[in-house]
Amino acid sequence: MKQTKVLLSFFKFPIATRIIFYRSVISQLTGNPNFLVPSVSLDLATATVDKLEQYSVAARGGTHLTIANRNDAEKAANAIFRSLASYVEFIALGDETIIISSGFSPTKQPAPHHRSILTVVHGSHSGSLKFSTARSLKAKACMWRLRKVSTTGIDNPWIPIATTTQTKYEATGLDLGVAYEVSVADVTSEGITDYCLPVSIIVI
Repeated sequence: MKQTKVLLSFFKFPIATRIIFYRSVISQLTGNPNFLVPSVSLDLATATVDKLEQYSVAARGGTHLTIANRNDAEKAANAIFRSLASYVEFIALGDETIIISSGFSPTKQPAPHHRSILTVVHGSHSGSLKFSTARSLKAKACMWRLRKVSTTGIDNPWIPIATTTQTKYEATGLDLGVAYEVSVADVTSEGITDYCLPVSIIVI
């Protein structure tokens, strides 16, 4: 029987999503009696994730220096969480429950499928929409996207608008009188789920 290991698909997450995932792992390792002496100090792991978040925000300016700093911080954070994943795997000895308690995910868990139903209503101001969805037990974050409903028969590209740890979000600055489609996916330890079926609404 193949031994259950730690799933490493989180390295494929976008940086913003990975930061949320890394903070979740730190939270679940903190005080966990299964992992009394982590391979990397959780204080150091937290400081490294803080630096990654700081440099990721700065890199939005697009200068060579800020992008280089973000890339270096990303490599440092990835190295720390690769080490923690190996440590969890060593301690767990294939025990799926112990792996899950760390915030990481075991390899034999099935991949996530479609997300739950999405609700979209008009927002508190003209040109805004409020989105909400049910909390999934495995979800660590929600990835929201929207697009204008096509009037030409050719679908418009989806636009990612936010990744949040909350199950609600409000989009503003939308074009009045235009129909939009909205969709959401979960970010889980195993990966990103399929986006839910889109919900259409005309902005007023």
